[in-house]
Amino acid sequence: MDFTEMSTSERMDLLNAVDNARATLDAAYLRAVNAVVDAVGDTKAAADLIAVERKSTSSRAGKDIAFAHTLAAKHPETFTALTSGELDWLRAGIIDRACSGLSAENARAVDATIHPHACTLSPGRLWALLRKAILHVDPEGEAKRRAIAKQGRRVSMRTEPDGMATQFWHDSDENILAVQDRIDTIARELKREDDPRSMNELRADILRDLLLGKYSSKTIAHVYVTGNASTILGLDNLPGTLRGYGAITADQLREIAHGLQATWTGVLTDDGGYPKKMAEKKYRPSAALKEFVQLRDNTCTFPACDRLANKTDYDHLKPWNRNGPTNSDNGNCECRRHHRAKHSGQWKVEIGADGEAIWTSAITRRSYTKSREPLVPVMASGPITEDPRS
Repeated sequence: MDFTEMSTSERMDLLNAVDNARATLDAAYLRAVNAVVDAVGDTKAAADLIAVERKSTSSRAGKDIAFAHTLAAKHPETFTALTSGELDWLRAGIIDRACSGLSAENARAVDATIHPHACTLSPGRLWALLRKAILHVDPEGEAKRRAIAKQGRRVSMRTEPDGMATQFWHDSDENILAVQDRIDTIARELKREDDPRSMNELRADILRDLLLGKYSSKTIAHVYVTGNASTILGLDNLPGTLRGYGAITADQLREIAHGLQATWTGVLTDDGGYPKKMAEKKYRPSAALKEFVQLRDNTCTFPACDRLANKTDYDHLKPWNRNGPTNSDNGNCECRRHHRAKHSGQWKVEIGADGEAIWTSAITRRSYTKSREPLVPVMASGPITEDPRS
């Protein structure tokens, strides 16, 4: 195949075709795995046979057997999407892991509610969709699973080559996010002081020095949660959202609200749960406007980026020097990388009729869309989507 005679757009088409074919072959492999298990009649014996045949390990073969069985038994829609090439192995695995604690019946219910929308999402947004779907299908079970999971919090380590090691800390989502935010904030402060270390080096050194007592900081960690005031007050049990994680139960929302020294900001929303607009008469947005836009966008609006909104730039969609106003309608959350890509002319950004960010490549002229999510989850009776207006 001569790539030199193909345009960039044609190469993208080829990339998509190959990726879809790979997913179809992955599905065929998993069906073959199930067929071998059925023929042998014993999972462990089948794992050993597959391992020696594939020059793998019994452990690896066992994981493939478990995945193949789970997709067939609990996620038929996902298996079908993998077979057709609409969904890849990575995202099928995310669906499997997210539903691992559900009964077969509830897992199939989640599977039915997320498709076909799940096939259009990045891994991060797929995870957020799954969080909403699981809370919708089994809210009581989610609270029980969380209580059990918290008993498994732990710290462990693994040695690595070249005199290195990796530390693992498994804990509740809000604790991990709070610690990560504090480390990131301190690292950004040191970087502004022209510290020669990379951000990753800074994060590692800061964590080490904080734990060993060699460094102290008054930096405050931030965890962003949103929910209905009525739920926080205990008047109802609507789910909330933990930024960087996704939908959370009403009990977890109240636990965070009353367990931390929380500062709450009231935001008016429309019937769909979307924040209403704000405007100012100056170039730089105020802290209130910037926070409002961050709440609305949740992440960088580039379709393939899930960087949290509180770590992005406020960008004027229509430049200020071309009479672009400083308001929420003209404001857009973009991480530094995609902010620069937009201003370099690589991408053009527009906002659609329903508030979705439309990024158009200057190279291929293709457009990609990222929809906004409600500030407060709106639980529907039908299929779960990111946007109740879709």
